[in-house]
Amino acid sequence: MTQKVFTRVVVTIIATISIGYILSQEPVLVTAVSAPQQQQQSISNQTEIVGAKTPQERANLERFDKGTFDGWNKKNWTLYRNVHTPDVLAVGFSENTTKGIDPHVQWALETAKSNNKIIAHPIKIAVDNWTVVTGITAENISMVTVARWEEGKIAEEYAFIQTPT
Repeated sequence: MTQKVFTRVVVTIIATISIGYILSQEPVLVTAVSAPQQQQQSISNQTEIVGAKTPQERANLERFDKGTFDGWNKKNWTLYRNVHTPDVLAVGFSENTTKGIDPHVQWALETAKSNNKIIAHPIKIAVDNWTVVTGITAENISMVTVARWEEGKIAEEYAFIQTPT
């Protein structure tokens, strides 16, 4: 099985399980809002789908956005560090696995040299201490990140990246 096929299968399974779980629970807050103003030119008519039941789940999604748009995109590595636990496990980023914040930031520094910014998180789902967030970059790369949170920080992060064919 190729990496591309494997990624599609895993993303489909995660999305199906996440959506199935959420739909089986009590009512979920789901909103559709316009993308932030600075992103609208790149992704016209794009909407954001957010599913979260509790204040903690909404806060985790907001922290995820902050870590991406203010940390990663603006190369604010202090903020990026603060969104993760010191012993964060990050799996799947360009077929790379890191354990600990220092190796994860080192990977981010190398990867960020391409200056490919994430322009949107169109789908964001939170269930308990897990989040599933899709992302789109300016270079039309799409991704899904599954994260497990501990005390407001990402402790585990699994990314599945699909580049355009």
